[in-house]
Amino acid sequence: MTTIRSLVWVYAGFLFAAMLGACTDTVAGVLGDMGRSAVLPRDVPFGSFRVDFSANMRLRFESDDQFDVRGYRPGFSDGFLLSRVMLNCSLRRGADRTLYLQLRDARVFDSKLQRGNFQRSNPIEDPLDIRQAYGEWQGIGGSGIGFRVGRQQISYGDQRVFGPGLWGNTGRYIWDAAMLKYVSPQLWVDGWIGHVVENRPTLWPNQSQTAPTVTVIYASLPRKESRWDFFLASKFNRAKNTVGESGTGSLSAYYVGTQFKASPCRLFELTGTLVHEWGDHGTDKLRAWGANAGSWLTITKPCIVKIGVQYTHGSGDADPSDGLHGTFDGVFGGADINFYGDLNLFYWANLQDYEVDLQVAPLPKLKGYLEFHGYELDHAGDAWYTTSLKSLYLDRSGSTGRDLGCEINIRISFKATSQMEWTGGYGIFMPGSYARHQGATSDCHWLFLQTNLNL
Repeated sequence: MTTIRSLVWVYAGFLFAAMLGACTDTVAGVLGDMGRSAVLPRDVPFGSFRVDFSANMRLRFESDDQFDVRGYRPGFSDGFLLSRVMLNCSLRRGADRTLYLQLRDARVFDSKLQRGNFQRSNPIEDPLDIRQAYGEWQGIGGSGIGFRVGRQQISYGDQRVFGPGLWGNTGRYIWDAAMLKYVSPQLWVDGWIGHVVENRPTLWPNQSQTAPTVTVIYASLPRKESRWDFFLASKFNRAKNTVGESGTGSLSAYYVGTQFKASPCRLFELTGTLVHEWGDHGTDKLRAWGANAGSWLTITKPCIVKIGVQYTHGSGDADPSDGLHGTFDGVFGGADINFYGDLNLFYWANLQDYEVDLQVAPLPKLKGYLEFHGYELDHAGDAWYTTSLKSLYLDRSGSTGRDLGCEINIRISFKATSQMEWTGGYGIFMPGSYARHQGATSDCHWLFLQTNLNL
């Protein structure tokens, strides 16, 4: 009954969004170029300032069979509706000074999961709260130097290393941070220190964690057909609550890495990410790494077809008793945007992911996606980790092997109007011998329908 009720909700939402989408195109026709790109007021005079308003509305129905947002759960099924509204206001003085406020309301309807299922940050529900609130000043005194201070979204590159994780209803990472910026035509650099904000439905406004404290220096060399990024980062938690192999202690993690995107020719693209992690994890030494490599070929006739292959590696711990922690922690990546499969059963830790991608655009407004993932543990004696970096299954003996299984995802997106997009998809995960040895033999099935509206 709850699934039927959720379907009624989502189709009512789709109808409402379609009506709004039709209205926005009508307004666009009346207002001309300004209306085509904006429906809410933009560039409104306010004394010596200019004010911009915008909004985003998203509705998504999901059916989860044998899993939920926390991970693989044989015997559990759920059908629910997620709603999210973001309201944005930007107060500008000239082109370089900005005060920005974003309110976000995220709700869930008819889910079996309750607030008590999430001890820390809630990924599906957080009623009206302050998602972003910051001040920014760019190009101070005509230089390339600027700053941004306050609650803010921070993402870089393809979001694999630093990303907000906006597929989730509340989002994965928002920061209370102070950032210095430098921008020139050949180089831009961000340096910042901050703490992650937790999404707590019972607390207003949301508060940031006291630990870990994160520092980042991120630089990019942008070019017309390529991008090459470099970064240094650290994560500190002085509380003696990090559990290592030989005892409990503090956490000091350091990262150095690079990411690139290049097009050697118009129809061929290469991407890559490499991260080295070291430091202290509890009483253990920390030595870990993560990598991704991908290549894509684009065919333009008779329609646009993009074929890609990727390999992702997140190191695991080779020996549970050697005092050396080898499990990569994924830095602060947007784990929930189908990097490791749409069902989000895996994370960039003790993982090898072999991926084949196919994208087809038979019409300018219609796109289809087909993805295959083959999963293995990096080390059989380390765990299968969820997107929250929690151990789901662990066989220290390593006798159950490394075969985690495979996943197939299908998605279709249709840009119905200039403001509205509809997306639907299906995914199936088929467990391998590792999961079956743990007694987990159920296939996972996932279905979703989503509408997204920008105003």
